[in-house]
Amino acid sequence: MGSRRRLTGVAAGVFFLLASVFVCGQFWFLYFRPVSPLFHGQLFLACLLSLSFLLFKPKAGGSDSIPWYDWALALAALVPAAWAVHDFGAFVQRTALTLPTDIWMAALLVLVLLEACRRTIGPVLPILAIGFLFYAMSGQIAFLNDLGAPGISLRRLAGTLYIMELGIFSQALQVAVRWIFIFLLFGTFLLMAGGDVFFTELGRHLNRSRKGGPAYVAISSSALFGMLSGSNMANVMTTGQFTIPLMRQAGYPPRTAAAIESVASTGGALTPPIMAAGALIMAEFTSRPYFDIIAAASIPAALFYLGLFIYVRGATERLDIRMVDAPNGNAGGAWKLVLRNWPILLSIGWLVYRIANFYPVERAGLEAIVPLLLGILINNRAALYPRAIAERMTSFIASLIEVGSACAASGVLIGVILLTGIGIELSQFMVGLGQENLLLVLFLTMIVTIVLGMGVPGIAAYVIAAAVVVGPLTQLGVPAIAAHLFVFYFSLFAGLTPPVALTAFAAAGIAKSPPFSTGVKSMILALPAYLVAYAFVLEPALLLEEANPLQIAYQGIVCAIGVTLFAAGTSGYLIRPLNGVTRIVTCALGVAFVYPAAFADAAALAGMILLGVYFAVARRASLTSEAMRAPNPRNEPKKESP
Repeated sequence: MGSRRRLTGVAAGVFFLLASVFVCGQFWFLYFRPVSPLFHGQLFLACLLSLSFLLFKPKAGGSDSIPWYDWALALAALVPAAWAVHDFGAFVQRTALTLPTDIWMAALLVLVLLEACRRTIGPVLPILAIGFLFYAMSGQIAFLNDLGAPGISLRRLAGTLYIMELGIFSQALQVAVRWIFIFLLFGTFLLMAGGDVFFTELGRHLNRSRKGGPAYVAISSSALFGMLSGSNMANVMTTGQFTIPLMRQAGYPPRTAAAIESVASTGGALTPPIMAAGALIMAEFTSRPYFDIIAAASIPAALFYLGLFIYVRGATERLDIRMVDAPNGNAGGAWKLVLRNWPILLSIGWLVYRIANFYPVERAGLEAIVPLLLGILINNRAALYPRAIAERMTSFIASLIEVGSACAASGVLIGVILLTGIGIELSQFMVGLGQENLLLVLFLTMIVTIVLGMGVPGIAAYVIAAAVVVGPLTQLGVPAIAAHLFVFYFSLFAGLTPPVALTAFAAAGIAKSPPFSTGVKSMILALPAYLVAYAFVLEPALLLEEANPLQIAYQGIVCAIGVTLFAAGTSGYLIRPLNGVTRIVTCALGVAFVYPAAFADAAALAGMILLGVYFAVARRASLTSEAMRAPNPRNEPKKESP
C-alpha cells in the first residue's frame, strides 16, 4: 500500500465531497441509468485517478498537505474522460482513425495512470507497462524493425488503449467498475457493523479449549476476514496484530507464528462463498456464473485449510505447546456473540442465497448491505459519527484506488499483448510443449505467475498471467475454470514464496522474526496447497467439473488423505514424532495420493499400510524398552511383616 496522506481542514472537506459525488455517481450509473461499459469506465477511472493524487503522496514521508502539482494532476486526470464523453458517439467510431487530440489524450491518460499506480502499489507494474509500450513501438526504430520488432503505429496503439475495450478499459477494469466497487463497499459496511471483531471473537470462542488454540484462532479469523478483504497484506496487518502475539505467548517460535498467519491470510481470498475480487474477475473471464466459481473453489479451499490445520496440529504436538485460555470464556459466550451479531450473519447468508440463485452479483451485494445498516444501528452507533464515516470513506476509496489502478494498468499490458501478437506466439510454444508434458507447462505457468506476483498485487498478477497462459492451457484440454483457478492460486502464493515474499515479510515484521526464513517457512506450510493446485488441473472432479458425485467424493477423500500425509510430513508429526526418513516417506505418500492416477493411489495405499506397520512395530519396541528399564517388582526383596 502506498503512503497515504492524513487529510485535514479544507483538503479533507474537498476530498470527502469529491468521494461522495463519485460514490453517488457510481450508484446512479449502476442501478438507475446504466450506460455503455466504455462510457462508465472512462468516468470511473478518471474519478479514481483524480482522487488518488489527493490521497496518496508522491513518496513515503513528507508533508500531509497537498502540493499544487498534485492538485494539477488531479485535474489532469479528468481531462481524457471529459474529451471522450463530450461527444461519445463520434469518439467510439474513430477507433482506427484516431485524431491527433485522441493520441495526446491517450498519452496523458497513460502517464497519470502509471503515476497513480506507482504511488499506490509500487513501481514494478508501471515499469512493466513502460517496457511493454516500448516493445509495441520498437518497430518505429530502424535497426529494431530489421530485427523483427512489431511495427505498431502510435495511432493504433492509442486507439487500442484509450478507445477500445481491449486495453485500459478491458474486462479487468469493467469488473472493478461493476462488482469490486460494491463488494468493497459491502466490506466497509461489514467493518462498520463490527464484522472484524465478530470474526475474531468467534474464532477465539470456537478454539479456546483446544491445545494450541491461538494458532487455530489465526486460521479461522484470517479465513473469515480474508474472504471479504481479498488482500493478503491487509489480512496479515489486521488479524496478525493480535494472533501472532497470542501464538508467541502460547509457545510457538516467532517464525512459525508469522508463517501460520501469513498462510492463513493468503487462504482467505481463496475461500468461498465470497473470495473477494478474485472470483468476480474469474467469473467475467470465464463467462461463467459467479456461483459456479465459488462452487468450484470449495473443495480446493477445504483442502487448503485441512493442510494448514494438520500442520498446526503436528507443530503443536511436536513443540509441546501449552494450553492458553482464550478471553471471554464461558460456554454460552459463543451463542451470545452470534445472537448479538445476527445482522452480520443475515447479511452474509442473504448474499450467499442470492448468489446461489444466480441473482445479479452487484444487486446481491447492495441488498446485503441493508442488514448491516441495522447492525450498525444496534451494535455500533459510534460508526455513524462524522469522523468515523470520513475515516471509513477514506479507507474504502484507498482500497478501490489500489484495485482499480492495478486493473487499469494491467490493461496496458493486455492491450499490448493482444496488439502485437506475442500472446499467440507464447501460446503456440506452450501448446507444443504441453503436448509432450503437461506437468512441465504447469510448472512454467507457476513460475511465471509467481514472478509476476512478487512485484504486483495478486489481482494484477492474475489478470496479466491469465491473459497470456490460460489460453494455451485450455487448448491442451484443461477446463477454463481449472486454468484460471490455477493461475489465481499462484498469483496469491507469490506473497509466500521467497525471495520476495511480501505477505510473509509483513507477518515477520509483527513477529520480529527473520523475513527470509519466515518466507521459507511460509512456503513449506503452503506446499500442500501447491499440490492441490496441480491436482485440480489434472483431476477436474475436485472442481465439480466433468464428474459424477461418486467421482467427486472419491477424488476429494483421496486428495484429503494425501494433503493430510504431506502436511504431517512437513510438520514432523503424524501419530507420533517423525524422524528425517519417515518425514520424507510421509511426504512422498502424500504426493502419491494427491496425484490423480489409480496406480499412484494403489502404491500410496500400500506404502501407508507399511508405514502403519512400521509405527506399530516401533511403538511396541518402545514399550518393551521402557518396560525393561522399569524396576521389576518380582526381583525386589520382600519386606518383613510388621
